[in-house]
Amino acid sequence: MEQTPQQRKEEKKRRRFIADAWVLFEKTGQAPAPSKDYCQLLVTTEGVLWRWWRISLRRSAVVYPGEWAVDREDVEHDERLQGEIERTFGRDVKDQVVHLSTRSNDFLSKLPQKLLVKIASYLTLEDVIAMAHCSKAFRRCCLTDSLWRNIFLQHHNTITPELEQLAAEHSWRKIFFTDKLRLQMLVSRQRSQMTIKRNNENADQSPVDGAANGASNGTPIAVEES
Repeated sequence: MEQTPQQRKEEKKRRRFIADAWVLFEKTGQAPAPSKDYCQLLVTTEGVLWRWWRISLRRSAVVYPGEWAVDREDVEHDERLQGEIERTFGRDVKDQVVHLSTRSNDFLSKLPQKLLVKIASYLTLEDVIAMAHCSKAFRRCCLTDSLWRNIFLQHHNTITPELEQLAAEHSWRKIFFTDKLRLQMLVSRQRSQMTIKRNNENADQSPVDGAANGASNGTPIAVEES
């Protein structure tokens, strides 16, 4: 059944809406032999976009690229789309697309907050910051006071009552970064003192080095007789 101009306009708008959404997965490649078609698979938060470019050896053939959009809630039941994906990219990619579309692989965000905090406590500081940008649930977890208390304890031996009081007034996250900046200042000061000490030792050893260089060049060196 041929679409009306209004239906074609709505379909084009729907495809653009899916394509402009947040991209979760993208893959391109050539269809298996004997076909030489070039295909692109785009999975977004709103659905799946399947594009293809027909490759023809006939010069007279006029072939235009095609585009096919499927809403996220319909991907699991669209056997035609799944068949094209499996034929071109394999079963593993097809299963991954279905999982992304149904979001059945998002188990971490469904865990209790206490368990998420326990898991995040084993991550590095850089991973915790990256985790906070993944979802709203992870962000809430990464901002909890109990998590930053655990992180502070990993970088320091003890927690004094004074620190507990400061954390109660502000937050463990703020205490952690404030203390880290102060620690960097102390390390920088210590590094400067070691550099000065090393330079002084090199200055004290320079006459001996000069005598050694003179001996290697054949310059006579006076030796006191006892």
